[in-house]
Amino acid sequence: MSLEITRKKDGSLRSKWWYGRFTVNGKETCVNLGIEIKGDVPKNLRKQGNIAFECSRTLADAKLKELTEHAHSRKTAAHHLQELYEIKSGEELTQIALAEMAEQWSLLPTKKKRCALRTDNQLTTIRQFREFMEATFPQASTMSQITRKMALAWMKSLDDMGMAGATYNTKLSLLKGIFEKLGTEAGVLTNPFNGIPFHETNTMHRQPFTQKELNAILAHCDDLIRPVVLTAMCTAMRRGDCAMLKWESVDLENGFISVKTSKTGELAEIPLFPLLRAELEKLPRKSIYVFPDVAKMYKANLMGLTWRFKKAINDAKIEGAVIERDDAMQKASVKDFHSLRTTWITMALTAGVPMELVRRVTGHSTVDVVLKHYFRPGRDAFKMALETAMPKMLTGGGTEEQLDLPKEVLELGKVAKALKPEELVEMVEALAREVARMTKAERAAAVLAA
Repeated sequence: MSLEITRKKDGSLRSKWWYGRFTVNGKETCVNLGIEIKGDVPKNLRKQGNIAFECSRTLADAKLKELTEHAHSRKTAAHHLQELYEIKSGEELTQIALAEMAEQWSLLPTKKKRCALRTDNQLTTIRQFREFMEATFPQASTMSQITRKMALAWMKSLDDMGMAGATYNTKLSLLKGIFEKLGTEAGVLTNPFNGIPFHETNTMHRQPFTQKELNAILAHCDDLIRPVVLTAMCTAMRRGDCAMLKWESVDLENGFISVKTSKTGELAEIPLFPLLRAELEKLPRKSIYVFPDVAKMYKANLMGLTWRFKKAINDAKIEGAVIERDDAMQKASVKDFHSLRTTWITMALTAGVPMELVRRVTGHSTVDVVLKHYFRPGRDAFKMALETAMPKMLTGGGTEEQLDLPKEVLELGKVAKALKPEELVEMVEALAREVARMTKAERAAAVLAA
């Protein structure tokens, strides 16, 4: 244990503070004692200085003794903790350094294969937690040294950043789970994150695009992202699944895409709509990926795709893409790339596509997830779907639906009996020519009318 001062080459003071050096458990430590050097400083600390200098030396020496005793008491407490742990578990106490926490967590077994994007986010949270502890509580270097006070300070720092409730809860759940699963190996007797309450959340669901908005977005996409956006529109696949789509998953002959979703690992089977099929048939097969440049960007710079899609939304002048939220400083994005998935599901369910077929396309394992997070019909679409499906006596007063068809089609049954055979043939031929000029929807209506 010794006192030190720092000098420049010319002998003048480099710092006005006293420093102390001590050794605990074989580890040498040098700290700023926070005591200012006063008076005339002798050339050598073995010599005495004036009264002011010796007074500051005495204060520094007392501070150094206090720190040394505290460090030794922590060593004794750690020794007692180890003995307690060994008595309770019958095993020798081991430690996991905060610097090793991410690696140890990644080695834990999981029920399903880890999602790459989610894993990156979790590793970022672990790194941020470690850096916070190094800066705020440098004395804590292992998981067993993290106290509840430290855990609460970390969570408060997230609040101070104005973090959304859902993000706050995700980080709390991750750290709580890490200390729970690694606790035994790390010598953690009490999980410091236990009992910290989760925040109430105000979930902002993505909103579907209208058909007009979809056309506008496509028109403003650059050449790189346009085919990816079109794929998402036609398949309801997530951004990562679209960007990393491989040719082996595309069956142009039978008109299907079959791919395991990156998030859930469930198999999604998606019919190829003619619009998308025509787009894919034009693409060269120069890589295992359908969109090789996009796949490269997705791996190296995910925000590049996000920026391009946001630019297309802004250029298309899509209204209501972001909204204010009460539980966070940042605005919530309710119309983004993932909204293409919401759009597909909403349009399919509103049009009467059975839930089981929708789940087969999206890869969702439960109906609840689809209805809670993705089925977001607008009020007009919702009203029209109900009016179409419900009995007329409830929705409009019992009158039959009037079809916009040629008058001759509607009155064919009445006049057919009064016509001669050759006149009937002429009428049918004329109607056939009329029907040929009708749209697909009008022909379908004519069949229903018949």
